[in-house]
Amino acid sequence: MIQTALKRKTLKQETIITGTGLHSGKKVTMRLLPAPSGTGIVFIPNSSSFKKFRIEAVLENVVDTSNAVTLGDGVHVIQTVEHLMAALHSRGISDLIIEIDSLEIPIMDGSALPFLEALPKSNLHEFDESIEPIRVQNPVWVVDGDKYLVILPSDTLKVTYHIDFNHPLLRGQSLSTEIDTEFFEKEILPARTFGFLRDVKALQAKGLALGGSLENAIVLSDDGYLNDSLRFENEFVRHKILDLIGDLSIIGRPIVGHIIASKAGHALDISMGKLLMSKVSGDEISKFKSRRFYHTEKRTALIS
Repeated sequence: MIQTALKRKTLKQETIITGTGLHSGKKVTMRLLPAPSGTGIVFIPNSSSFKKFRIEAVLENVVDTSNAVTLGDGVHVIQTVEHLMAALHSRGISDLIIEIDSLEIPIMDGSALPFLEALPKSNLHEFDESIEPIRVQNPVWVVDGDKYLVILPSDTLKVTYHIDFNHPLLRGQSLSTEIDTEFFEKEILPARTFGFLRDVKALQAKGLALGGSLENAIVLSDDGYLNDSLRFENEFVRHKILDLIGDLSIIGRPIVGHIIASKAGHALDISMGKLLMSKVSGDEISKFKSRRFYHTEKRTALIS
Protein backbone atom coordinates (compact mmCIF):
# COMPACT_ATOMS: atom_id res chain seq x y z
CA MET A 1 0.00 0.00 0.00
CA ILE A 2 1.39 3.40 -1.02
CA GLN A 3 1.87 5.71 1.96
CA THR A 4 -0.35 8.77 1.99
CA ALA A 5 0.16 12.14 3.62
CA LEU A 6 0.51 12.14 7.40
CA LYS A 7 -1.11 14.57 9.80
CA ARG A 8 1.23 16.76 11.84
CA LYS A 9 1.25 15.84 15.52
CA THR A 10 2.42 17.13 18.88
CA LEU A 11 1.99 16.08 22.50
CA LYS A 12 -1.23 16.88 24.34
CA GLN A 13 0.63 17.59 27.56
CA GLU A 14 4.13 17.91 28.99
CA THR A 15 6.27 14.78 29.22
CA ILE A 16 9.45 14.60 31.32
CA ILE A 17 12.31 12.24 30.47
CA THR A 18 15.40 11.82 32.63
CA GLY A 19 18.54 9.81 32.08
CA THR A 20 22.33 9.94 32.04
CA GLY A 21 24.46 11.85 29.55
CA LEU A 22 26.78 9.49 27.71
CA HIS A 23 29.74 11.88 27.78
CA SER A 24 29.15 13.88 30.95
CA GLY A 25 27.95 10.96 33.06
CA LYS A 26 25.56 13.43 34.72
CA LYS A 27 21.78 13.37 35.05
CA VAL A 28 19.93 14.96 32.14
CA THR A 29 16.31 16.14 32.29
CA MET A 30 14.21 16.93 29.24
CA ARG A 31 10.75 18.55 29.25
CA LEU A 32 8.88 17.73 26.06
CA LEU A 33 6.24 20.38 25.50
CA PRO A 34 3.33 20.72 23.05
CA ALA A 35 4.03 23.06 20.14
CA PRO A 36 1.94 24.68 17.38
CA SER A 37 1.71 23.07 13.95
CA GLY A 38 4.75 23.93 11.83
CA THR A 39 7.11 24.44 14.78
CA GLY A 40 9.19 21.36 14.03
CA ILE A 41 11.42 19.76 16.68
CA VAL A 42 13.16 22.53 18.63
CA PHE A 43 15.64 22.36 21.54
CA ILE A 44 15.92 25.19 24.07
CA PRO A 45 17.81 25.38 27.41
CA ASN A 46 16.17 24.65 30.74
CA SER A 47 19.13 25.57 32.89
CA SER A 48 20.78 28.76 34.12
CA SER A 49 24.10 27.15 33.14
CA PHE A 50 23.42 27.97 29.49
CA LYS A 51 22.62 31.20 27.73
CA LYS A 52 19.40 31.31 25.76
CA PHE A 53 19.50 29.34 22.50
CA ARG A 54 17.13 27.75 20.03
CA ILE A 55 18.33 24.82 17.93
CA GLU A 56 15.98 23.34 15.37
CA ALA A 57 16.34 19.71 14.30
CA VAL A 58 16.99 20.43 10.62
CA LEU A 59 19.72 19.27 8.27
CA GLU A 60 21.27 22.73 8.11
CA ASN A 61 21.98 22.57 11.84
CA VAL A 62 23.89 19.27 11.77
CA VAL A 63 27.43 20.25 12.80
CA ASP A 64 29.05 16.88 13.55
CA THR A 65 28.51 13.23 12.58
CA SER A 66 31.68 11.63 13.92
CA ASN A 67 30.15 9.28 16.53
CA ALA A 68 26.57 10.55 16.67
CA VAL A 69 24.52 13.37 15.19
CA THR A 70 25.15 16.75 16.80
CA LEU A 71 23.00 19.80 16.14
CA GLY A 72 24.33 23.31 16.67
CA ASP A 73 23.65 27.00 16.23
CA GLY A 74 27.26 28.12 15.88
CA VAL A 75 27.70 28.50 19.65
CA HIS A 76 25.76 25.75 21.44
CA VAL A 77 25.29 22.11 20.50
CA ILE A 78 22.88 19.27 21.26
CA GLN A 79 24.62 15.90 20.98
CA THR A 80 23.34 12.41 20.18
CA VAL A 81 19.86 13.25 18.88
CA GLU A 82 19.31 10.22 16.62
CA HIS A 83 17.68 7.81 19.11
CA LEU A 84 15.18 10.42 20.29
CA MET A 85 14.49 11.46 16.69
CA ALA A 86 13.80 7.83 15.75
CA ALA A 87 11.21 7.50 18.53
CA LEU A 88 9.55 10.81 17.61
CA HIS A 89 9.46 9.67 13.98
CA SER A 90 7.80 6.40 14.92
CA ARG A 91 5.09 8.23 16.87
CA GLY A 92 4.65 10.67 14.01
CA ILE A 93 5.48 13.68 16.20
CA SER A 94 6.38 16.60 13.96
CA ASP A 95 6.14 19.57 16.33
CA LEU A 96 7.69 19.74 19.79
CA ILE A 97 9.58 22.06 22.11
CA ILE A 98 12.25 20.21 24.10
CA GLU A 99 13.64 22.00 27.13
CA ILE A 100 16.89 20.37 28.22
CA ASP A 101 19.34 21.08 31.05
CA SER A 102 22.34 19.60 29.24
CA LEU A 103 24.00 19.75 25.84
CA GLU A 104 23.41 16.07 25.17
CA ILE A 105 20.37 13.83 24.93
CA PRO A 106 20.40 11.16 27.68
CA ILE A 107 21.66 7.80 26.45
CA MET A 108 18.96 5.86 28.38
CA ASP A 109 19.58 2.10 27.79
CA GLY A 110 21.42 2.70 24.50
CA SER A 111 18.31 2.16 22.40
CA ALA A 112 15.29 4.28 21.45
CA LEU A 113 12.81 2.13 23.37
CA PRO A 114 12.73 4.27 26.57
CA PHE A 115 11.92 7.34 24.50
CA LEU A 116 9.15 5.49 22.69
CA GLU A 117 7.65 4.27 25.97
CA ALA A 118 7.60 7.85 27.28
CA LEU A 119 5.52 8.90 24.26
CA PRO A 120 2.24 6.96 24.49
CA LYS A 121 0.03 7.22 21.42
CA SER A 122 -2.89 8.42 23.54
CA ASN A 123 -0.95 11.55 24.52
CA LEU A 124 -0.81 12.98 21.00
CA HIS A 125 -2.70 15.84 19.38
CA GLU A 126 -3.29 15.67 15.62
CA PHE A 127 -3.39 18.86 13.55
CA ASP A 128 -5.32 19.46 10.34
CA GLU A 129 -2.11 20.18 8.42
CA SER A 130 -0.38 17.29 6.66
CA ILE A 131 3.15 16.26 5.73
CA GLU A 132 3.68 14.74 2.29
CA PRO A 133 6.17 11.84 2.13
CA ILE A 134 9.14 12.02 -0.20
CA ARG A 135 8.54 9.33 -2.82
CA VAL A 136 11.82 8.42 -4.49
CA GLN A 137 11.26 8.19 -8.26
CA ASN A 138 14.86 7.62 -9.41
CA PRO A 139 17.84 5.93 -7.73
CA VAL A 140 19.95 8.21 -5.54
CA TRP A 141 23.18 7.31 -3.80
CA VAL A 142 26.13 8.52 -1.74
CA VAL A 143 29.45 6.69 -1.53
CA ASP A 144 32.53 6.88 0.68
CA GLY A 145 35.13 4.26 -0.21
CA ASP A 146 33.60 0.85 0.52
CA LYS A 147 30.64 2.44 2.33
CA TYR A 148 27.49 3.39 0.46
CA LEU A 149 23.86 4.35 0.84
CA VAL A 150 21.38 3.94 -2.02
CA ILE A 151 17.65 4.63 -2.25
CA LEU A 152 15.62 2.96 -4.99
CA PRO A 153 11.99 3.55 -5.97
CA SER A 154 9.49 1.51 -3.94
CA ASP A 155 5.82 1.76 -2.98
CA THR A 156 6.72 1.34 0.71
CA LEU A 157 9.67 2.00 3.02
CA LYS A 158 12.11 -0.90 2.88
CA VAL A 159 15.61 -1.20 4.30
CA THR A 160 18.40 -3.58 3.35
CA TYR A 161 21.41 -3.06 5.60
CA HIS A 162 24.75 -4.88 5.64
CA ILE A 163 27.69 -4.48 8.01
CA ASP A 164 31.06 -6.18 7.80
CA PHE A 165 33.71 -5.10 10.28
CA ASN A 166 36.78 -6.75 11.79
CA HIS A 167 35.10 -8.48 14.72
CA PRO A 168 33.60 -12.00 14.99
CA LEU A 169 30.12 -10.59 15.73
CA LEU A 170 30.22 -7.87 13.09
CA ARG A 171 31.25 -9.85 10.01
CA GLY A 172 28.65 -10.23 7.30
CA GLN A 173 25.58 -9.28 9.34
CA SER A 174 22.59 -8.28 7.19
CA LEU A 175 18.90 -7.55 7.47
CA SER A 176 16.39 -6.80 4.70
CA THR A 177 12.86 -5.88 5.68
CA GLU A 178 9.88 -3.68 5.00
CA ILE A 179 9.59 -1.05 7.72
CA ASP A 180 6.15 -0.39 9.14
CA THR A 181 5.38 1.16 12.51
CA GLU A 182 4.80 -2.12 14.36
CA PHE A 183 8.00 -3.73 13.10
CA PHE A 184 10.04 -0.59 13.73
CA GLU A 185 8.85 -0.30 17.32
CA LYS A 186 9.20 -3.98 18.22
CA GLU A 187 12.18 -5.08 16.17
CA ILE A 188 14.36 -2.00 15.62
CA LEU A 189 13.90 0.61 18.35
CA PRO A 190 14.95 -1.77 21.20
CA ALA A 191 18.33 -2.48 19.54
CA ARG A 192 21.16 -0.95 21.57
CA THR A 193 24.20 0.99 20.50
CA PHE A 194 27.54 -0.81 20.61
CA GLY A 195 31.21 -0.02 20.95
CA PHE A 196 34.59 -1.54 21.70
CA LEU A 197 35.97 -1.76 25.23
CA ARG A 198 39.33 -0.45 24.05
CA ASP A 199 37.65 2.65 22.60
CA VAL A 200 35.63 3.28 25.77
CA LYS A 201 38.81 3.30 27.87
CA ALA A 202 40.50 5.71 25.45
CA LEU A 203 37.49 8.05 25.40
CA GLN A 204 37.15 8.09 29.18
CA ALA A 205 40.83 8.94 29.48
CA LYS A 206 39.96 12.10 27.50
CA GLY A 207 37.01 12.90 29.74
CA LEU A 208 34.45 11.53 27.27
CA ALA A 209 31.96 8.63 27.50
CA LEU A 210 31.97 9.03 31.28
CA GLY A 211 28.37 7.79 31.40
CA GLY A 212 29.03 4.73 29.25
CA SER A 213 28.41 1.33 30.86
CA LEU A 214 26.99 -2.13 30.25
CA GLU A 215 23.62 -0.61 31.19
CA ASN A 216 23.49 1.58 28.10
CA ALA A 217 25.59 -0.11 25.41
CA ILE A 218 26.76 -3.45 24.10
CA VAL A 219 30.46 -3.43 24.93
CA LEU A 220 32.56 -5.55 22.60
CA SER A 221 35.75 -7.29 23.68
CA ASP A 222 38.25 -8.54 21.12
CA ASP A 223 36.26 -11.70 20.44
CA GLY A 224 32.83 -11.28 22.05
CA TYR A 225 30.82 -8.97 24.29
CA LEU A 226 30.77 -8.19 28.01
CA ASN A 227 27.00 -7.89 28.47
CA ASP A 228 24.93 -10.79 29.82
CA SER A 229 23.02 -11.24 26.56
CA LEU A 230 21.85 -9.66 23.32
CA ARG A 231 18.27 -8.60 22.69
CA PHE A 232 18.50 -9.92 19.11
CA GLU A 233 21.01 -12.24 17.47
CA ASN A 234 21.66 -9.50 14.91
CA GLU A 235 21.20 -6.56 17.29
CA PHE A 236 24.15 -4.71 15.76
CA VAL A 237 22.71 -4.31 12.26
CA ARG A 238 19.29 -3.54 13.76
CA HIS A 239 20.82 -0.65 15.67
CA LYS A 240 22.40 0.64 12.48
CA ILE A 241 18.90 0.73 10.96
CA LEU A 242 17.66 2.60 14.05
CA ASP A 243 20.38 5.21 13.55
CA LEU A 244 19.64 5.42 9.82
CA ILE A 245 15.94 6.13 10.30
CA GLY A 246 16.64 8.52 13.17
CA ASP A 247 19.19 10.44 11.10
CA LEU A 248 16.98 10.67 8.01
CA SER A 249 14.00 11.79 10.12
CA ILE A 250 15.78 15.12 10.51
CA ILE A 251 14.57 15.78 6.96
CA GLY A 252 11.13 16.32 8.49
CA ARG A 253 9.27 14.20 5.93
CA PRO A 254 8.85 10.41 5.71
CA ILE A 255 10.69 8.64 2.89
CA VAL A 256 9.02 6.12 0.60
CA GLY A 257 11.71 4.04 -1.09
CA HIS A 258 14.01 1.05 -0.71
CA ILE A 259 17.08 2.11 1.28
CA ILE A 260 20.14 -0.08 0.71
CA ALA A 261 23.11 0.52 3.00
CA SER A 262 26.50 -1.09 3.43
CA LYS A 263 28.66 -0.03 6.35
CA ALA A 264 27.07 3.42 6.22
CA GLY A 265 26.95 5.69 9.24
CA HIS A 266 25.86 9.11 10.42
CA ALA A 267 27.96 11.03 7.87
CA LEU A 268 26.48 9.20 4.88
CA ASP A 269 22.98 9.31 6.39
CA ILE A 270 23.08 13.09 6.67
CA SER A 271 24.70 13.44 3.25
CA MET A 272 21.85 11.41 1.78
CA GLY A 273 19.32 13.59 3.57
CA LYS A 274 20.88 16.72 2.08
CA LEU A 275 21.02 15.17 -1.38
CA LEU A 276 17.37 14.16 -1.20
CA MET A 277 16.22 17.60 -0.07
CA SER A 278 18.29 19.32 -2.75
CA LYS A 279 16.36 17.33 -5.36
CA VAL A 280 12.84 17.60 -3.99
CA SER A 281 10.37 18.84 -6.57
CA GLY A 282 6.85 18.83 -5.21
CA ASP A 283 6.41 15.41 -3.60
CA GLU A 284 8.95 13.63 -5.76
CA ILE A 285 12.68 13.35 -6.27
CA SER A 286 13.51 14.85 -9.64
CA LYS A 287 16.34 14.03 -12.01
CA PHE A 288 19.85 14.31 -10.65
CA LYS A 289 23.43 14.00 -11.82
CA SER A 290 25.70 11.22 -10.62
CA ARG A 291 27.80 12.55 -7.77
CA ARG A 292 30.69 11.50 -5.62
CA PHE A 293 31.68 12.46 -2.12
CA TYR A 294 35.00 13.34 -0.55
CA HIS A 295 35.90 13.92 3.09
CA THR A 296 37.41 17.06 4.49
CA GLU A 297 38.63 17.16 8.06
CA LYS A 298 35.28 18.45 9.33
CA ARG A 299 32.54 17.32 6.95
CA THR A 300 31.53 15.30 3.93
CA ALA A 301 31.32 17.55 0.90
CA LEU A 302 29.44 17.10 -2.37
CA ILE A 303 31.10 17.48 -5.76
CA SER A 304 29.25 17.61 -9.10
